[in-house]
Amino acid sequence: MLPAAHAETRPGWFQPADAAPGDFSPNAFVRVAPDNTVTVIAKHLEMGRGTWTGLPTILADELDADWSQIRVEGAPADARRYRNLLFGGAQGTGGSTATPNSWMQLREAGAAARAMLVAAAAAQWGVPAAEVSVARGTVRHAASQREASFGELADAAAKQPVPERVRLKDRSQFVFIGHAVPRTDAVAKSNGSALFTQDVKLPGMMTAMVIRAPRFGAKVKRFEAGAARKMKRVAEVVAFETPVASGVAVLAEDFWSAKKARDAVTVEWDESRAFKRSTDETMAKYRRLAA
Repeated sequence: MLPAAHAETRPGWFQPADAAPGDFSPNAFVRVAPDNTVTVIAKHLEMGRGTWTGLPTILADELDADWSQIRVEGAPADARRYRNLLFGGAQGTGGSTATPNSWMQLREAGAAARAMLVAAAAAQWGVPAAEVSVARGTVRHAASQREASFGELADAAAKQPVPERVRLKDRSQFVFIGHAVPRTDAVAKSNGSALFTQDVKLPGMMTAMVIRAPRFGAKVKRFEAGAARKMKRVAEVVAFETPVASGVAVLAEDFWSAKKARDAVTVEWDESRAFKRSTDETMAKYRRLAA
């Protein structure tokens, strides 16, 4: 059953994910292909923390998929379907929110897909849905000894109505959640095929490297960037100031050019309003305040 706290998300995330003809995509977070692969759409970025392993375990557990079937794909920019429930209306990753705000969504998404696969099998075999079970990506009817894979049922399942309510597993039934599973990004990171932020190249894209103030509250007084500006592939060197930071940014066509130019820039800082208290002085003040 969809909890009241999450009820307002249903119109968005219960809309189907982008799918190819023949795929079964009952909601925004899962897609089952005829080749029996199950793709989990992750609305949070994988930045080395295991997000693209942890989130799929939630959905796979309620779906009763086999872990070998699971694939992961990053969600498109679509805050209506993929917003961070703890960020209001924004789509984003951060603050250790990936699992907490996805927990119920992914459980419901997996359970809904499972129910539709069961309904499709029951209809094909002419048996009650209550007699159909699912385990490790296989749908079975024990009495007639019939079984089918998710992929074989994908087309028929796509024609089933999305259930208004779903039954979620008891924690004692979890197979993946809370258990060790192979990371979905392990192979790509081992063979060098993984794409990292630094690998992304887009038409006209620039890279910025920043020289930050050495103390909180310090500001750029002046800087010398003549040598940096003459370097190849360097576009510009600019000072910047925000409510929380001040510094100098070097913009270049690639990371290494930006880094070399940044190292050639010299900056004179205005520390008249900078925070200069030492660690010992800061701790002493904390102790006085605590008392």
